[in-house]
Amino acid sequence: MDNTIAGLFGILLFLAFVGGLAFSIGAVPFIIIVAIIGVMAVYDFYESVRDERKAAAHKASPLSES
Repeated sequence: MDNTIAGLFGILLFLAFVGGLAFSIGAVPFIIIVAIIGVMAVYDFYESVRDERKAAAHKASPLSES
C-alpha cells in the first residue's frame, strides 16, 4: 500500500512538472511528446498496482498453499 501511495504521488508530481513545462514552452510537438509519455507512465503505474494486487490476492488465497 505504501508503494501505491508513493507511486501515485510520484506520478502526479511528474505530470505536474512536465505538464507545466509543456505549457510554458508551448511547442505542439513537445506537448504531444509529454502527453504520450504521461499516458505511458500512468499505464505503467496502473499495471504495477494491478500486478501487486494480484500477487497479494494469490498469496492470501487458501488454494495457493498447495
